Amino acid sequence: MSTPGLRGQSGGPLFDVNGTVYGMQFATNHLHLGFDNKDTEIITNGKKSKVSNFPFLHVGRCIHVDEIKAFLTEHKIEFTEANY
Repeated sequence: MSTPGLRGQSGGPLFDVNGTVYGMQFATNHLHLGFDNKDTEIITNGKKSKVSNFPFLHVGRCIHVDEIKAFLTEHKIEFTEANY
C-alpha cells in the first residue's frame, strides 16, 4: 500500500475516508520522474526568466494493518478494534 509521503511521516497511520486505519507508513521512496528542465526559458507576467525543475514523486510505503495486528498478537501486546 502507498500514500503521498514525505520524510518524517514514517510511523503515521494510513486512514480511509471513514477514519478506519488500514496501515502504517514505514518508509518513503523518492522516485525521479525524468521530466527535468534545466535553465528553461519561460515568460511569466510578461517577463522572461530561466527555471530549472527536477521533479520527484514522494511515495510513502505502508504496511497493512493485518500485519501489525499479527505482530501485536505474536508478542502478546493488547490492542482494541472497532466493531462495525
